[in-house]
Amino acid sequence: PEQFQYAFLLYNDKGELVKQKLAHDAQFSMEDLRPGKYRVEVQAYTADLIASSALSFEFNVAKAPFPWTTAALSALLLLALVALIWAIIEHRRIAHAGTALALANHELADARLRLANEAETERSRIARDLHDQTLADLRRLLLLTDKLPAEEKSNGNKDALDPAVFRQEIESVSNEIRRICEDLSPSVLENVGLAAALEWALADAVAHLPASCKFEYEFSCEEDLEERIELAPAVKMQIYRIIQEAISNICRHAAARRVSLAVSLTDDLLQLKLSDDGSGFDARDRKAGLGRGLANIRARASLIEADVLWSRNPKGGTVFTLSKSNVATRINQTA
Repeated sequence: PEQFQYAFLLYNDKGELVKQKLAHDAQFSMEDLRPGKYRVEVQAYTADLIASSALSFEFNVAKAPFPWTTAALSALLLLALVALIWAIIEHRRIAHAGTALALANHELADARLRLANEAETERSRIARDLHDQTLADLRRLLLLTDKLPAEEKSNGNKDALDPAVFRQEIESVSNEIRRICEDLSPSVLENVGLAAALEWALADAVAHLPASCKFEYEFSCEEDLEERIELAPAVKMQIYRIIQEAISNICRHAAARRVSLAVSLTDDLLQLKLSDDGSGFDARDRKAGLGRGLANIRARASLIEADVLWSRNPKGGTVFTLSKSNVATRINQTA
């Protein structure tokens, strides 16, 4: 074959020359042809340029079938792309909404904590007024009582004034006002710290119970707890109020004979456990008579981002647990 040259001519169905080739190569490549009818003419030439008889043949190029599979896959890909874009847009919208909601929740928590702090401030103001004004007036009454002459109960006069009894009543009223002042604004929390204040709250609650309702109590706490606590004063006040409410619930409803309060700080987690051996209750039961007290506890806990839990004591009664991170949060710093 290399001793010959080959002439190839390619015509379409209109007789137009589409492609031609003259070479020693005996192969003729026909590519990228449109659908239709074609005719090929081929001649071989010797070295003396003597042409052979022409070889001619025809063939048809059919139309390619419609790519249903490719079209379906393309449509699915397009739908997937649209769904992906929509999902990205929705995700961003939800993320923005979530951020806005979180910010609103933080602002609401800040506002609630500020409101609670203002309430504590008002309590302190009322306590100061009672202490500075009312107790001072009662002290003056005591001094005046000492100057009153004793009247003998003669001639059947049963209403004769006894200065000692009058003084005793004034002292009783003064003590009650002091108790109210301490309850409104616990000075022990500011003076000796959270741990001592919690122990005092437990002891004070027992002291004011009738003899038939008194119970034994136990308080346990780590010695260096107060130095390790990093919570803001406002947060400590809310913790004190929560434990105060929980102790009050025990005094009014549990009929307990023994109560223990344990305070611990482990891995930056402050945990308080108040256990009693009383009658117990179901925290989910709204008819248990504790709904308002439990709601107050949960509300105060949410202010300081603390967790509260009531569980059954294996020995009978209830275990109340309060857990609070010892790391100062943004809300605490705002407070």
